[in-house]
Amino acid sequence: TGYFSEVNISQLPANDVSDYVILRVSVKQLSAGSVGIATNYEVDKGMGVEGHIDDNNFFGQGYRARLAAGFGRHAVQNYTFSVEDPYFLGSPISAGFDLQKTHLEDGSLDINDESAAVRMIVPITESISTSFKYDLRFLQYGAISEKEKIPSIYTTLIEHGKFSSHSISQSIIYNTLDNPIVPRKGMLISSSYDYAGFGGDSQYHRIGSRASYFYLLSDDSDIVGSLRFGYGCVIPSNKNLQLFDQFSVSSNYYLRG
Repeated sequence: TGYFSEVNISQLPANDVSDYVILRVSVKQLSAGSVGIATNYEVDKGMGVEGHIDDNNFFGQGYRARLAAGFGRHAVQNYTFSVEDPYFLGSPISAGFDLQKTHLEDGSLDINDESAAVRMIVPITESISTSFKYDLRFLQYGAISEKEKIPSIYTTLIEHGKFSSHSISQSIIYNTLDNPIVPRKGMLISSSYDYAGFGGDSQYHRIGSRASYFYLLSDDSDIVGSLRFGYGCVIPSNKNLQLFDQFSVSSNYYLRG
C-alpha cells in the first residue's frame, strides 16, 4: 500500500464455526511525514530559504499534505498549503486543493498575490493521464515610495486596486519517469489549455507545452543528463492582456513566448 513496511496475516480458530474465517492482520506503519529546509542563491535574486512539512498519511486517511514557507531577498514571503487524495472516493482519480500567498517588495512596488485552486487528475493508461483545474487568484499592487518614482506602467495597476482572476485549465500528461522527485530516466511531456474570462479582470486563451527527458549517464557515479523544452502562447480575448497574465522569463515555460 505504500504506508506499511510489514503486513502479517494469520488465521485464528473459528470455535468450530465452519462458515466463518477469522483473520488477524498485524501491520508496521512506515514513517509518513518529513521535514526539510533548503537554501538557494541566484545572482539576480540573492539568497533564499524554504522549509516544508510533508505528511503522506494526513488524518490517517492516506491523504498527502504539504505546508511550506519561503523567505528571500526583496522581502519575499511565500506560503503554500496543499492536500491531495490519491484515491478520491476509492477510485484511481487523484483530487486535491492548493492555497498560496506571496508577498514581494520589488523596487518601489509592493505586490500581494493570493490564490486557491482545486484540481483533479484522471489516469487514462499507465503512462497517460489528464488533469483539470480551477484557479481563483487575487493580486494587488501597492507603492512603497512616492508615485512619481514608479514607472507609469505600474501606476495604473496601483490605482486599480485588487485584481481578481478566474481560470480553468485542462492538460494531457505523458509520464514515464522512474521517480517523480529525483528522476534518473524517462520522459515527461505535458500539453495544456487555460481559459480565463468568466468573471474577474483576466480574459485570455493560453496554450503551452513542456517536455523533459532524463537519461542515466553513469550508474556508479549517479550522473544524470537531461533535456528540457517549453513553449507557451497567450491570446487575449478582449484585446487587452493584463501585465501579470503575460509570459515572463521566470515563468514555468522554458522558452519565452
